[in-house]
Amino acid sequence: MLADWERYYPNCDPVGHFLRAAFPDRWVRFHSLPESKRYPEDEREYAEVLTRHNRVLGALARSGEAVILLTTGYSGSPEPIRSYPELEDLDSDATLWRSILMYTADENFGEPSYWHVFASGRMWQPGEFDSLVRLISHDSVANVCIVAEDCRWLLHPYDGGMDVIVESTTARDHLRAEFSSWLSAHPEGL
Repeated sequence: MLADWERYYPNCDPVGHFLRAAFPDRWVRFHSLPESKRYPEDEREYAEVLTRHNRVLGALARSGEAVILLTTGYSGSPEPIRSYPELEDLDSDATLWRSILMYTADENFGEPSYWHVFASGRMWQPGEFDSLVRLISHDSVANVCIVAEDCRWLLHPYDGGMDVIVESTTARDHLRAEFSSWLSAHPEGL
């Protein structure tokens, strides 16, 4: 699992903002709601969030295709922990993939900070990640990625949208064109 990570994301840890900065020519951001609204307020808006995430995932993976779910725990120690109790049920098969030292004690003016990245295999189909996307959309869970089994694409949902990194600029441009009405008006695509 994730054997091709270094091939597609060389020298980059699985952290959304690191990936976006390291691979801007393969990155695109889509917003989850019209007019770049950040948080859904009712079931109609939640339905729109889920529709957009499922449509983008459907453009990346076929139904029944194997994908990897990456979730993150945080601590002041290299000892891995799961930070979100919600993930115990939603991602109970996850195993530690790697721990990342994010800040040393000197940089953080206190304790060091570690991100513990857990991985689990899934078979993607529409709706597979709906419960997780709902939690992410109101910022109850963060720093999650859904990755192709061969690592050629990655989707990082966040509260407000999703960052996608694909294998080429051509693939990115195709996604941009397919979902152009969900792009940001911001000149940097944010």
